Amino acid sequence: MTNTTDSGSSSQVPHPELSDDLPPVQPPSAGFIVQLFVVPGMIVAAVVLVWFAFGRIAAVEQDWRSLTEELQSPNGHIRNRAMYGLSQVLEQDRRRGQDGQQLASNREIASSLADQLTRELKSNSSSRESLSIQEYLTRAVGLLDVPEVTMPPLRQALEPTRDVEIRKSGVASIALIAGRALEKGTPLDDPETVDALVKLSADNLPLMRQTAAFALGLFQSDAAKQQLRVLLGNDDWKTCVNAAIALARNENTDGLGVFKQALMAKPPEKAEEQVEYSMILANSLRAIAKLGPKMSEPDRAEFREILKPLINNHADVRVRVDAQNALLSLK
Repeated sequence: MTNTTDSGSSSQVPHPELSDDLPPVQPPSAGFIVQLFVVPGMIVAAVVLVWFAFGRIAAVEQDWRSLTEELQSPNGHIRNRAMYGLSQVLEQDRRRGQDGQQLASNREIASSLADQLTRELKSNSSSRESLSIQEYLTRAVGLLDVPEVTMPPLRQALEPTRDVEIRKSGVASIALIAGRALEKGTPLDDPETVDALVKLSADNLPLMRQTAAFALGLFQSDAAKQQLRVLLGNDDWKTCVNAAIALARNENTDGLGVFKQALMAKPPEKAEEQVEYSMILANSLRAIAKLGPKMSEPDRAEFREILKPLINNHADVRVRVDAQNALLSLK
């Protein structure tokens, strides 16, 4: 009994020689953990990201193709779902910039949306649902850069019999398309659209005249410039300002008289009018800065005197800075 107990006890105590020979136990280093877990994890994550990216591209490709097909469906619910979905795909692709598929230039998408807009406009329905769809489509078409396809239905949207919101969306989309073309250095040569804007600029509603004046400035045709000169004498002040700014964009000084009035105008007392006043002032000052080298010496001298009170006394520091920049261009 005693021997058995002693031998059992001795088996539980480590032999002193063996304990001296064993290496000390140490916790794993951070580098070792990184090698074991983090680095392989990064490799796996990279593989997953590549797989997801290619899968996402394929999904987007499938999305826009299936959505354009669904736009032709006789089922109104399917068409509407495709319409909204396609405009979202276009907006997402636009935000990706050079990494996107440049769907804005896709003729198949442009034709599908333009055809759908044409059908909706031809229906002449005045129901709230139909007008909402027309407005949405009119704005969605403005995301596309295939003007030979998109401009015809947008011109229809400007017709006097259309709802005001449809007409507003139509001229806004025309301005977006023409503006992007101008930025790329390939201004649109589109006499029919210019003619439609000229007619819109004589509309009874001041808002239509204002937006038409802005859009006309994005076309460089003689007909557009001629109408802008006419609009400088419009009985709506905002239309005059938009026409002068549009002409200045093309380095034309015919609107200098409008800018003189804008810069000498007293700030409005009503808060709701102050934002608009600030915008007119800022745009007028930028126009003067652009046109400075094009002015005659008497005009430059007159504007130098007009700018001094703005530089020295205006409450808004941004106005003072813009006025100072404009003054530099007049020297």
